[in-house]
Amino acid sequence: MYEEIQVKRKIDWKNAFTKLAIFFLLIFILGFLIFHPKDITYAETDYEHNLRQFVAASKSYFKDGNLPSNVGNESMVKLSTLINENKLKHIDLENDKCNKEQSYAKITKISKKEYSLYVYLECESNQKSSIDTIIK
Repeated sequence: MYEEIQVKRKIDWKNAFTKLAIFFLLIFILGFLIFHPKDITYAETDYEHNLRQFVAASKSYFKDGNLPSNVGNESMVKLSTLINENKLKHIDLENDKCNKEQSYAKITKISKKEYSLYVYLECESNQKSSIDTIIK
């Protein structure tokens, strides 16, 4: 009564791979748009560079005999002091828009041979800080 008909299907591999490639390309583009890292402007990278220079100068200043002697004690130095003592080899102060009196580095002795260094740099609309541990 009924006849079984067997149909051989031929797979078009070229078409299948093209569709698969387009699918993965769309997924990649969508992922890139969603998870794209925030654009870093030149000013931000320059500001980070200034902060790193300030941290290095502060470490140099404190290692030259300005470390607190007792656990819990702290010492502080302002950006203006580091500039006056020529501890900063290079820092772009954005045409003196950085606040030399409000920017500072503070070191606290937290154990016998360990210190915590906090550096705060304030320039016009940017404020950044850094915390580092120094082992002597």
